[in-house]
Order: sequence, then C-alpha cells, then structure tokens
Amino acid sequence: MKHAVELIVNNSNRHPEFRYYIRLMKKAERNSLNQPDICIETCKSLLEGISKSIIERLDSAADRKSLDRLDISPLVKKATQLLKQADNVIEDDFVTRCSSLAHALGTLRNERGDISHGKAVPKTVASDDRLSQLCMSMTESVICYMLDIFYQLSPVTPVAKIEVVPPENPLDDLPVILFEDNSDFNDWLDDIYPLPEGRVVYSSALYELYFEDYVIQLEAYRESTENEP
Repeated sequence: MKHAVELIVNNSNRHPEFRYYIRLMKKAERNSLNQPDICIETCKSLLEGISKSIIERLDSAADRKSLDRLDISPLVKKATQLLKQADNVIEDDFVTRCSSLAHALGTLRNERGDISHGKAVPKTVASDDRLSQLCMSMTESVICYMLDIFYQLSPVTPVAKIEVVPPENPLDDLPVILFEDNSDFNDWLDDIYPLPEGRVVYSSALYELYFEDYVIQLEAYRESTENEP
C-alpha cells in the first residue's frame, strides 16, 4: 500500500493522527501471501476506520459511539456521501461501488477472519493469496481516492479534539519498506542462509513472517555497507 502510505505521510503536517493507519497497511502487506485472511480482515478494518475518521471531521454532529455501532457498509457510504457533498467530483455510482466493496470485505471477514471472529480448526474455508492481493489493491484505491479528496477540504472538527494514538511499537512508525526495493540486502541474506531448492528463499520468509527482524537486519546491513571504504 505504498501510495496510500505516501499520501498520509505527505499530509501528516496537518493530520498527523492518520499515521495510525500506516501500521495496519504494513500488516496487510506482510500477511498478503502467507495469511491471506488476516490481510483481508485488516483491509476491512482500514476502510472502516478511515471512514469513521472522515465522518468525524466532516460532520460536526457525528458521535463516535454511534459510529462504532454501524457496520462497515453504511460507514463507507456515509463517508463517501459527505465527501461528495463537499466535492462534486465523486459520482453517485462511486458511492454505491464503495459500499459494495465494503460489504464484500465485511462478509469475507465474518466468514473467514482469524482474529475478530476466531475459527475452530481446521477452517472449512480459507482465502488464497490472489484474493488477498485483489482485496488489498481495491482497498488501497478506494482509500487513496477518499483521502485525496478529504485532504483538500477544511475539516469541521479541529484536529485538537481528536485523540492521537501513539504507535504501539517504535518500528510501526518507520516508513514502509518494500521487499523488492532491497535486492542487494535480500541477495546477501540468501547467500548467508541458503535453503533447499524448492522452498521459499530466506529473505522472503524473513520479510513476510518476521518483518521487525527484517527491518533491524536491513538497518545493520545499510550501516555496515556505508562504513565500508
């Protein structure tokens, strides 16, 4: 979700509280291949949470407790309708399509989600990585569209009234690190830790399963290469 993260970071001088969602975007990316249902569930949470935040800032009568009782589909619909009222670029059909995507994500999460609705094992139905990649791509497109319009508007609710939640972990506030942007480091890891042919390469496994360790080792690698003569 590189573009969504960049959009939030580029506007964090006015809306720093939206950086809270970056950790969820990283979580969706990390789980898209090996734990698709967690990725899909995270996408649902992102769309739901960002819709709530937009509603609170564009509707002075919005009440957080009332919003928390709404399902994802009416939340997204209300947020997009508020954006449409403020910017006529959004068409009625777009509001309907966004609500449909939200409903689909909510259904998948209820049927297959591993966190909010714990599942007995073995799970009867599980998503594959192709579906999670599709959900993540569609979610990012909608989020970027909504945020891009929102950032052009003057919020009704002052930011000072909105609680800013600090990161749970210092690593969560790091810029997004994409696997494909660090090919030299990945090759270095794979040379040190070769795995039998046919298995996933070590660097990819570390990135997908233990992202924090990947970040720490990447920083150490960068420091060592910068200090080389």
